[in-house]
Amino acid sequence: MLLSIRYILTAGFAVFPQSNQIRRFVGKMAATLAHPAAAKTIDQAGKLRFAAAPTTTHTQRRHKQRSPRQTAIASGGGTPVASPLYNNRRIILTLVGLTFIIHGIGLLLLIQPVVGLFDESPLIDQDWGLHFHHLRSMEAFWRQDRSLTGYNPFFMAGYPSNTIQDLSIKFFEMVSIGLSALALSSVQWFKLTAFLSMASVPWLMYYSARNFFSADESVNVTALSAALLGTIYWWNSLPREMFFYGMIGFPLASYLSLWGISLFYNLAIGGRAVTPAHFGWLAFSVVILPLHVQSIVTIVPPLIALGIVEPKLLQRNLLLAILGAGALALLVNSPWLLPAVAHRGDDISQTIVDQLPLFASTDPLTFLIDYVGTKGYWTFRPGFIEKGFRLILLIVAVLGIRSLMQNGKRTLAIMFYCSLSVLFLVTYFGAFIPSIKAWQPLRFKVPYDLFLAIGAAYAIGQWATHRAAATFRYVPWLMGAALCAITVNLAQTESSGKLRLRTQTIPEIQSIVAWVHHETPTQARVLFEESGDETGFVYDGIYLSSFIAQHTGRQLIGGPINLYNDRHHFAEFHSGKLFKREIGSFSDQELRNYLSLYNIGAVVAFHPASLKRFQSMPGLFTFDRRIGPVHLLKVNQTLSWFVQGEGKVKAQLNRLELTAVKGNPIVLKYHWINGLRSEPAAKIEPVKLADDPIPFIKIIDPPAGLILRAEP
Repeated sequence: MLLSIRYILTAGFAVFPQSNQIRRFVGKMAATLAHPAAAKTIDQAGKLRFAAAPTTTHTQRRHKQRSPRQTAIASGGGTPVASPLYNNRRIILTLVGLTFIIHGIGLLLLIQPVVGLFDESPLIDQDWGLHFHHLRSMEAFWRQDRSLTGYNPFFMAGYPSNTIQDLSIKFFEMVSIGLSALALSSVQWFKLTAFLSMASVPWLMYYSARNFFSADESVNVTALSAALLGTIYWWNSLPREMFFYGMIGFPLASYLSLWGISLFYNLAIGGRAVTPAHFGWLAFSVVILPLHVQSIVTIVPPLIALGIVEPKLLQRNLLLAILGAGALALLVNSPWLLPAVAHRGDDISQTIVDQLPLFASTDPLTFLIDYVGTKGYWTFRPGFIEKGFRLILLIVAVLGIRSLMQNGKRTLAIMFYCSLSVLFLVTYFGAFIPSIKAWQPLRFKVPYDLFLAIGAAYAIGQWATHRAAATFRYVPWLMGAALCAITVNLAQTESSGKLRLRTQTIPEIQSIVAWVHHETPTQARVLFEESGDETGFVYDGIYLSSFIAQHTGRQLIGGPINLYNDRHHFAEFHSGKLFKREIGSFSDQELRNYLSLYNIGAVVAFHPASLKRFQSMPGLFTFDRRIGPVHLLKVNQTLSWFVQGEGKVKAQLNRLELTAVKGNPIVLKYHWINGLRSEPAAKIEPVKLADDPIPFIKIIDPPAGLILRAEP
């Protein structure tokens, strides 16, 4: 029977065993209940055996095909008998499938309400709002210009959008927009692809382990253990928190990178011309870059190690697979890679890390603190409990990788050692190098821990098939302790309900959006004070500015997030800081000049310093209403989109439509970007104003009407 008592108990003890004594007792009782004729007594070594089924011609043929080692094991000599579970791939696949279902149900329950996964409302918490903004802008660029990038006038007085800002979600954006041409909306597909990608974790770990250990007798239980450990790790550690925060690209790329490395290893040792693994390798090479470009740090070291340790494997077929995958990846991804490279000078990630040091630590004891200290690095987990599972994973993985070397799998062991060494150095010491600090190197704990999970799974597999080996005698006890740690951690984390994803905003937030929509002038911008970690996410855990532009059509100074990795984000307002300065440092005249330059007609603010500064100029600002801590004000000044000249402006994504233009030259209150073109043709020049590092648009001899748009 597929789900007989004997198989269920054997599976449970194989992955999370407690002790040999319990196994012997329960196993004997289960054997007696499930197949009385199979209940043999315990042999002299004290190992449980099951009697063979009645011999048939088919069974005899199978016995003849056994290796001498398998025959010795079956007859009681050599290594103790492994359960039939370990050699029944159907049972293993069933258990992995069950893990997949449970994991998927858990993911579904993280969304409130559950139907929010399927409707057209975007997820609103944390970076999910920023993803919504990026998705909508890319979709508009693609629909009207067949481009993945363009000019976005809704934030920062205009900036080149979807170039360097959304590199971690390119895959989800492009897949969602592509699938929306068939059915559903891009927002629905974005949520579904993120959900299904995270749900694939058990299978990615399972097939990674199968590729690495395909020739090992413990491959089945090792692959099953990898699926379970990888899934448990997702719920126990950073991937779970990253999912809540909307950081969906990097954890998935980490899991997928492991699978890609295992595919390459399989190709290298196989040496055949064309196999299904080759197609998998090509598909992986195309997908991994838009998932997260930093995956290169995870992928390259083990591949280099393989080439150095086994240079004879670098034959024509393997070299063609490498070159072909690289060429295909660059060709397919060039539509977004080329603009990203062209705008690499706009990236200010290092400045952001200096302002808010997430995923970066310059403490030389970071490794010890991360594993045995009470301090956490970017984690919602209370105290030490989250570290328990990872610490045991580290210990068991060391046993597993060490046994790889002892079992003659030297090449694979060196690949693992190399990967872990590089990831260890980048994770815990990378922040000492400024350029690497900008990567937020502590995030590389994820691929580091996943390599450990594969090593630990191998240790479990070796224990399950070589139970008499002294090396693995403590594996069941360690994994039992790990199970206790994850149980407590999971209960503490999920019972609080703090990491749930929502699709509906509270009434107060809806009131703020409604005020912006109905009470602010259409021919002016809104100065919007955004909030993040530094002020506790005032807008109920949401980057509200990301949604206001889409829902109201208003252009903002402030947003789409508190800290943005683009130098155009000089024109911003968050948590008491305006244009990169403390708001209290502005003189009255400076503030008036800035409000005029950026054509501000209304203000949304909450920070005490901001409110104090605005209240000190009653002639310029008029208080309209208050919603919770948020104050809504109107600005009393002449509104115009022109610094020099006059006319009307209608702003859309990748479109500035100018009509009734008068004056020569004219200067717009919009930023200039490289690649800006005019229809009909006109001479466009950049001009610097105030202390904004980004120039504004100047047009010489403008026609009475024209359209400005950015071309790739």
